[in-house]
Amino acid sequence: MRSIKEIFNDAVKKYMDYPKEVNIETTGRCNAKCVFCPHDSIERKNTQMEDALFFKIISDLKEIPKELLYNISPFKVNEPLMDKTFFDKMEIINRELPNAYIRFFSNFNMATDEHIKRLFRIENLSQIWISLNSMDNLEYKQLMGLNLDKTLENIDKLLRYKKNNGINKKIVISRVNDNTSNDNTFVDKLKARFKENMDQIQISLIPRGEWIDHNSFNKVTTYEKRECLRWFEISICCTGEVSFCCMDGKCEYSIGNVNNQSILEIYNNPKFKDLRKESINRSLVEPCKFCTYD
Repeated sequence: MRSIKEIFNDAVKKYMDYPKEVNIETTGRCNAKCVFCPHDSIERKNTQMEDALFFKIISDLKEIPKELLYNISPFKVNEPLMDKTFFDKMEIINRELPNAYIRFFSNFNMATDEHIKRLFRIENLSQIWISLNSMDNLEYKQLMGLNLDKTLENIDKLLRYKKNNGINKKIVISRVNDNTSNDNTFVDKLKARFKENMDQIQISLIPRGEWIDHNSFNKVTTYEKRECLRWFEISICCTGEVSFCCMDGKCEYSIGNVNNQSILEIYNNPKFKDLRKESINRSLVEPCKFCTYD
């Protein structure tokens, strides 16, 4: 398994001047109330990204060389399917940015049959990631404020559509782990529930990384003091503000605004670029020294 240092050094060679990943939060809305998320307290939670801003972002990203592949993750602190024009926007990305691969991340609770059909029409769809977190009805309700049976039904529809249409793409189903026996229980119940489809599912237990600005849990104070791969990303909120990284949920450490700056101008701001160039230890960087993402 490659070390973070090796991955970082490879990114330096390819992505020093151009982002490896771009998060685009097309809406601030979310249908869930996850206890591990700061959504309820962010000011933009009812904001829809202006169409003009979205098209400017697309225009800015055309400055990335066509031979350089990168990821677009159309989410941040939100549920992408709350944006009624989400799939129209994905078609625009496919048409205008053919070297961009799309990562889809959702709680999938509000997915419809039409959503599923349009999801698989996305070209360059590199990943489908469903944040499930629990296979227990009560725990799921407590964690996410949603109905588990509805989400599982939607996952069933997704897997059925894949099978009926000969689509061979694994679905990642994740849980933010709590390092208790509940993690193993989640895995066991998930395998039992989807036993006939486990060849199409990848289970991911995610170590909890505390949001820089969200302290609902005790922060983990021990983490590897090294460079961070998030320095190769641009994380755009629905207002146009660019947060320091994906873990800056409230955008309290903004590094720019795409309403009046280009994406590459923000990405190559000398202070931000120096983090990549100098391989700075993140324990010496604010706000990185407050982050537990590992």
